[in-house]
Amino acid sequence: MNTSVKDTMESTFAGWTETVGNAMLEGEARMSTRNTDVFYGDKQAIFGVDLDIGKNEVLAMIGPSGCGKSTFLRTLNRMNDTIDICKIKGEILLDGENIYDKNMDVVSLRARVGMVFQKPNPFPKSIYDNVAYGPRIHGLVSRRAELDEVVETALRKASIWDEVKDRLDQPATGLSGGQQQRLCIARTIAVSPEVILMDEPCSALDPIATARIEELIAELSENYTIAIVTHSMQQAARVSTRTAYFHLGRLIEVGSTDKIFTAPDHKLTEDYITGRFG
Repeated sequence: MNTSVKDTMESTFAGWTETVGNAMLEGEARMSTRNTDVFYGDKQAIFGVDLDIGKNEVLAMIGPSGCGKSTFLRTLNRMNDTIDICKIKGEILLDGENIYDKNMDVVSLRARVGMVFQKPNPFPKSIYDNVAYGPRIHGLVSRRAELDEVVETALRKASIWDEVKDRLDQPATGLSGGQQQRLCIARTIAVSPEVILMDEPCSALDPIATARIEELIAELSENYTIAIVTHSMQQAARVSTRTAYFHLGRLIEVGSTDKIFTAPDHKLTEDYITGRFG
């Protein structure tokens, strides 16, 4: 983006007071952010985001590279805590509880709000031990039979059980990329999260593996709240119920996915959707 275009877009945000569609839900939200800012040192990356994520919905976050969507996603389970210069302001609520409260147990939080990353990251352990890891460290099971059941259930929910049931003791790193990503989803499911965050989960996968993950997202939404960052507008259109468009660290517009892709309210959204920039 050349300087003049960037300056023009940044000037659009001067005195920003515009609404962003139905960012607030009339029904009960699983997660909510209120006036959320994110800073890396002196540089502000996210500006005053107010957004609700409903129970059992799939919310897609789209926008140009560097617009802040992944940074925002990482605030939802405090992954940014690992960055010393990162500072969060505002409130982020899970079931009405501020996850940045000083009394919040971050380990417990990350079990309740799991994350699937852009690149599959199985542990250098067996397939079984990858899925069993979370239930073990969180003390969710006391007997091997219970653990076996948790592992099988998670692998079934992640639609990979039939492919791995006869080689659970083999290294997870021997699976294909798409299988590894579904294994990572199973690992997330195994600790019974309320919310699953996905940061471009298909960007490293081929079209067939991508289709499997997208089918899985639809199935998982029956039991989990899902927020997904994707660089693919086509993927957002296929998998999500609502879509949020981010630009230069600001939430520009939120609405039903059909509306965002066919009749957006904001010109910046329309320009991005129609390919005028991005």
